Amino acid sequence: MRALVDRSDAHGFVRVPGSKSYTIRAATCAAMADGESVIQGALESDDSAAAFECLGGLGAQVHESADVVYVRGGHLRTPEAPLWCSESGATFRFLAALAATIPGVTVLRCSPLLARRPMAPLVDAIRQLHVACEFDPVGGMMVIHGRRQSSGRVKLRGDVSSQFLSAMLMSGPRYEDGLRVDLASPLVSQRYVDMTRECMREFGVEVDTSTGGSYLVSGGFAPTSYAVEGDWSGAAAALALGALAGDVRVAELSRTSLQADVAMLELLDRMGASVEDEEGVVRVRRVPLHACTFDLSDAIDLLPVACALGAAADGITRLTGVARARDKESDRVASMADGLRCLGVRVDVEEDEMRVSGGTAWGGVVSSAGDHRVAMAFGILGAVTGNLAVDGAECVSKTYPGFWDMLRSLGVKVALYE
Repeated sequence: MRALVDRSDAHGFVRVPGSKSYTIRAATCAAMADGESVIQGALESDDSAAAFECLGGLGAQVHESADVVYVRGGHLRTPEAPLWCSESGATFRFLAALAATIPGVTVLRCSPLLARRPMAPLVDAIRQLHVACEFDPVGGMMVIHGRRQSSGRVKLRGDVSSQFLSAMLMSGPRYEDGLRVDLASPLVSQRYVDMTRECMREFGVEVDTSTGGSYLVSGGFAPTSYAVEGDWSGAAAALALGALAGDVRVAELSRTSLQADVAMLELLDRMGASVEDEEGVVRVRRVPLHACTFDLSDAIDLLPVACALGAAADGITRLTGVARARDKESDRVASMADGLRCLGVRVDVEEDEMRVSGGTAWGGVVSSAGDHRVAMAFGILGAVTGNLAVDGAECVSKTYPGFWDMLRSLGVKVALYE
């Protein structure tokens, strides 16, 4: 599908969907809790749908009604058929660690895009628990021969993806005498692990970090009613749209959120945007933006939208800490650099840095590279350049199915073509 975006003034109010990260974490915890949990404000997307279906395949009873999800857990079993995780890295990795605790064979499958992303540290951690685990990156398949154990201890790399640590921590309550995870290298994306611990706490499990560099998990999950907060990752595009093209108010956001992409507020401030916070509603208005230097190490998912802002700002925006963006749904460094160059923007790339020369963008045709965040970033930039076509626009359904409708609701001229 192609989305054609014309120059537009954006004005209005939008409620962002629930956080994908919290939705999948909450559903995973609920599947292990003995009883029914209610998850309110859950995200409806391709990724969350994959998580719900796979948890159902492991024996949890999952029922969706509007934005409320009911999960009855506590009686997990191996699936009758391979579980299709699609492109959801969180689903694939979280369920791999969970499957290691379920006696029998579990087969997880994923898309080629996900299969090329790092998995080795998680496979190694599972094997340390004396569980047979094989991953085929060509076929996108992981086979886990799970077993129940009273306790466990693993040493895990923290410098590749925080999802590996989150996966192991959430599986911890399945070990009656506890699970200990020792980090073998510094942790990246600390906020995502903090989100995991916060979600686990809501389901009755505390993670002890008092020993320094180690995480101790004990106790079992209890069913609960859990409210998913608004998604800062999805909100980032709407907030950037306000800074670029009008006056946008975004609801369901908390400045005190543990979500990494709350850093969007700091990025907007550094670039001179007009930002106001009105009790959970963030308002951003168009003003001339100026370039800045911004470290994305702890908020790597902001790279595409930061590039879009840089393309419209005065000066050269320097983005550092970008290397890990190469291992997302696409190589986001290459995807954004290639797309911006097609629009007349100079982009200089090094291993861990991008420099975007702003003020020169015009319309053209770009590829989403099958990456939802790349598609959204170019979508908002089109409101400034006009005549900007985004090919592969349907990929936004991974986390924000209503994205193009959201742009239209704010007055952005968007035409969709099959």
